Amino acid sequence: MPFGVGIVDENPWAPLLLGVSIAIAFLLTRCAFDGLFLAIWGFPAGSNPLWRSSIWWPEVVNATLLGYVPAALATARRGIDRDLDSLKPRLLSDKAEAGDIRGTATRPIGLAGRAFILCAFLSTVALLFVDPSVSGAAPSITNPTFMWPLIRIPIFIGFVCILIVSDLKATRAYLHLGRNLVDVELLDVQSLSPFARRGLRSSLMWMIFLIIFSLFWLGEGTAARQNPLVFVVLLTMAIVAFVVPLVGVHNNIRSVKHLELERLRGKIRVERAVVVDELADEERASPRLANLIAYYHLVERVREWPIDAANLLRFFVYLFVGLGSWLGGAVVERLLDNTLGG
Repeated sequence: MPFGVGIVDENPWAPLLLGVSIAIAFLLTRCAFDGLFLAIWGFPAGSNPLWRSSIWWPEVVNATLLGYVPAALATARRGIDRDLDSLKPRLLSDKAEAGDIRGTATRPIGLAGRAFILCAFLSTVALLFVDPSVSGAAPSITNPTFMWPLIRIPIFIGFVCILIVSDLKATRAYLHLGRNLVDVELLDVQSLSPFARRGLRSSLMWMIFLIIFSLFWLGEGTAARQNPLVFVVLLTMAIVAFVVPLVGVHNNIRSVKHLELERLRGKIRVERAVVVDELADEERASPRLANLIAYYHLVERVREWPIDAANLLRFFVYLFVGLGSWLGGAVVERLLDNTLGG
C-alpha cells in the first residue's frame, strides 16, 4: 500500500494529518534545499530562496497537492471498506472471496502500474533537460532554479500517476464486482447504492484535486501552459471514476431483469391460455393472471442503474464546481495580468 496508507485506518483524522505532514515536510525540504545552495553556490541574479522570494504561492499549492494525494488514497481505502461491508449481504462469494475483492481494490500497485509510473517519472526528467522552459532555467547542477524543478516536478508527476493507477485499479475491481459477484434483487436495487457512492467519492476526489490545482492561476505568472491538458486529464478521470463502477452492476441488473421478464411472460402466456380456454368455467378462474401482470409491470419499472436523481445531480454539481474553480482561476489570472501589465 503506497504512502503507508495501511497505518492510518483507525484514526478518523489520520488522512488529514498525513496530508498536512507531507505538505509541511515538502516546504521544509524546499527551505533546506535553498539554504544548502545559498551556503555552497549562492543564487543566480534575479532569483532568491523561498523565504525571500515573492513567488511563494506555487510552492504552497505544490505542497498542498503532494499532501492531498496520500490523504485521498487513505480516504478512498476507507470508503472501499465501507462499501464492501454494505454489499456483504449481496455478495455471491464467501468471506474469503470477499476478502479477495477487498485486496484487489486496495492492494499495492502491480508491475504494469509501476512501469507506467516509472516511465512518466523518467520522461519528465528527460523533458526538463530537453525543454528549459519547463523549469524556467538552463540545465545546470549548480543552478537551484533548475535543480529544484528537477526534483519537484518528477515527484509530483509520480504522485499523480500513483493516484491515477490506484483509482483505476479500484474502479476496475468495482466493475468486476458489479458484473459478476453481486446477487441482484430487483425489488431492492437500492441495496446496490454503494456502487454509486464509490463513483461519487472518486469523482469528488478528482474535482478537489482540480480545485486545488486551479489555485496556480491565482499566483502572478504561475499558471503553466500545461494547465489545459491537466484539466482535461482530471475531468476525464472524474467522469470515468463515476461511470465505470456503475456499468458492471448496470449490466448485471439488466440481465437479471431481462431473465425475470422472460420468465413472467412465459407464466402469463400459460395462465392466459387457461383463462381464454373455452372449456374453462368460472369456478376455475383466479386472480393469478392479474397478479402476474401486475408483478410484470412492477419488474418492468425497476431502474437499471443503482443511482437516483439526487446522486446524479450531486455528480453534476461536483463537475460544475470543479469547472467553475478552473474558469474562475483563469479569469482572476487574466485580470491580474491586465492590471499589473497596465
